[in-house]
Order: sequence, then C-alpha cells, then structure tokens
Amino acid sequence: MTIAILIGSFSFLLLIGVPIAWCMGIASLLTIYFGNLGLPFAWFAQQTIRGADAITLAAIPLFLFAGELMNRGGLTARIMRMAEHVFGRIRGGLGLVNVATALVYGGISGSATADTGAVGAIMIPAMAERGYPKAFAAAVTAASGTLGIIGPQSVILILYGVLTGTSIGGLLVAALVPGAFIAATFMVTSYIVARRNNFPRNDTPSSWGEIGRDAIGALPALLMPVLVLGSIIGGIATATEASALAVVYSFLVGILVYRELPIRSLYSAAAAAVATTGVIMMIMALATPFGWILTVEQVPANAAAWITGLHTSPLITIILVLALLKVVGFWLDLGPALIILAPILVPIALAAGLTPYQTGIVFTMTLGIGLFTPPIGTNIFVVCKVAKIDMWSVSVWLVPYWIASIVCVAVLVAFPSLTEWLPRLFGV
Repeated sequence: MTIAILIGSFSFLLLIGVPIAWCMGIASLLTIYFGNLGLPFAWFAQQTIRGADAITLAAIPLFLFAGELMNRGGLTARIMRMAEHVFGRIRGGLGLVNVATALVYGGISGSATADTGAVGAIMIPAMAERGYPKAFAAAVTAASGTLGIIGPQSVILILYGVLTGTSIGGLLVAALVPGAFIAATFMVTSYIVARRNNFPRNDTPSSWGEIGRDAIGALPALLMPVLVLGSIIGGIATATEASALAVVYSFLVGILVYRELPIRSLYSAAAAAVATTGVIMMIMALATPFGWILTVEQVPANAAAWITGLHTSPLITIILVLALLKVVGFWLDLGPALIILAPILVPIALAAGLTPYQTGIVFTMTLGIGLFTPPIGTNIFVVCKVAKIDMWSVSVWLVPYWIASIVCVAVLVAFPSLTEWLPRLFGV
C-alpha cells in the first residue's frame, strides 16, 4: 500500500506536468500521511535538508560558473575556429567541427544543455549559411551536446559519485577515453551522412599564420580541463577544490588573456550558474526522502531479486538494466532519472559484472541518449529554439546518431578497459 501511494501519486503528478522535484516531494508527503510508515512530517524536512548537505555538491555551481565565465570570455568562437582548421576541408567538415567544438566546450561547462546552447548559437547559423540543411545542423548539435556530460567537469558524473559513493575524481578521469571515443563515433557518423547527402566542404586552405594565431587563442581554454584533472590526479585538490581553481582560472583568462569578459557580466554568469544549481539541488534535496522510502520498502532489493530470479546470463541482465534506463531516459531528465534509478540498478549492474567506473559512464551515456530523443529531449528543444524549426524535422536527421550512441554504449559494456585504464594508470 505504501509503495502504491508513493509510485501512484508520483506518476500521476508527472503525467499532468508537475515539475519533477515537486512530484517527488508531494509523493513523499502523501506517503507519510496515508502510508504505514508512522513518521512525523518533521522527518521529511530533516531528510530534505540532508539531501542537499554534501560538500562535494559544491563543485556543481563552481564548475557551472567557470563554464559561464569561459563562454562569455570568447571561448566558443576560438575553439570553433581551431576545429575548422583541422576538419574544415573534409566533406561535411562543419559537422565534424561542431562535434569537436562540443567535445572541448563540454569538458569545460560540464553541462549538456550549456554545451548545446553555446555551440548551437554559433554553429547552426554558420552551417546554414554555408549550405548545410538547418535541420542537420541542429541535429548534430543536439547529439554532440551530450558530450558535456562525459567530460572532466561533468555535473552528472558528480551527482553519480555522490549518490553511489564512487570516487568523483576517478569518474572524471574514467570519462576521458569514452568521451573521445563517442566524439570520434559522432564525427564518423557526420562524415557518412555528409558523403551520402553531398554536403559542402571548405576548399580554401588556411594560412599558417591563421592556424598559429587561432591555436594560441584556443590554448588557454584547452588547458582548463588539464588544470582540473591534473590537480585531482596529482593529489593537489579534491574535485570540489579543483572546481574553485577552475573559476579563478576562467576569470583570469577572460579578463587578462582574452580581454572579452566585462566585469558587469560576472553577475549574469553567476545568476545563470545559480539558477541551474538551484534546480539540481532542489531535485537532490527532495529525492532524499523519496529514495529513503523506496529503500525502507525494499524496492531496490525486490527489483534485484526479481531480475536475479529470472536466471538470465549477466549479459541479458545488463541489457535489461540498460533498456530500463533508456525507457526512463525518454521521459525524465538525467538528474532525476539517475537519482531515482541509481540506488536500484547500480548494485544489479555491479553484480552482473560491470566495474564501478564503467557502470557510472555507461549509465550516464545511456540516459544521455534521452537528451536528443523525443518527446522530452532537452537538447532538441534548445536547438529548435536556436534554429527556429520544429522537433520532427530535427528528429529525422538524428536517427544515425541514435544508432551511433547505441553502438558506443555496447562497446563500453564489452570493453571495460576503455573506462578503467586511465584511473588504474593514475591510481585514482
């Protein structure tokens, strides 16, 4: 009865469009009142406060703030110009430039939405101006925007580490090779689509002077992920302390090096970071009593027992877990989905043979596909707003990237060394 009230009220509120944080909070309160828990309402307040009371969560607003400062300081345009020197002369090269820019920017912003918005604002008009279909430009931007969650400053990986007790520094290091692999796969996909549709290429070679100037301009931005991971790997700083270093570095680069970061923009950058953080922290806080009720009512244990009782092979078990993540990813954003499902599915995945870091990366990547999949795909809404086109026009061009993403997840499951090699090498 208790679980029926919790899940039933949560599902109903979600279906009628109530924000996810309030769905979890109201469902928990209804369960306390009508269920058989015997708990006072004060317990709900205590659990809610405890959910947001973790020092490691401080890394989230700081990384977001660093990304906002870098973007306002002229980062995205510099990365794009450097990427165009490398990939621009390939058939459909701007599609590859789009992915490369998203990879680097995502390693700084740590947010898929920020990555998609910043890159899309520059790349979609540029690609449309050079003869690419606007819907394709929007599609490749939406897909490559997910690289923001598989990067050295990924907000989602920080959440995963907090939720599961996994080393955040280890997760950020473990994401490097998978992130590069996914980016390479998206680039190959973009090239194949470009060849089949005879997209344009840039036949004007760049001078060595232009290449050198743009390389020097992009270098400070490229060094930021090195600073963050180097400080963590070297034992100089924790992930939270590294995020503070990232803010100081971004400020100094924007003011002293790029000289494009006006002091007055600090307020808007901080406001944007705080607004995003507020949403995440509200979800984290209200998810704590919700998750506690699930645990007390033995939902994770029963789910694990049910899957184990199917007597399937470890591979089939992993496929079932990933299929559930994929279905939930269609309807929920990454943060809420991870908060709800991680306590239930992570122990099952580990028991089936996945390693801790591998599980974090695979879970994040699988849920991330939902960011560019209808009907709720956040990245799709962002690019549609930038490109001023409808969702279904973009979705047609997204099909190859859905296939590429599934292939990437399968490879990450089949080859644990892709996620475990670097953490083992650096001892994190």
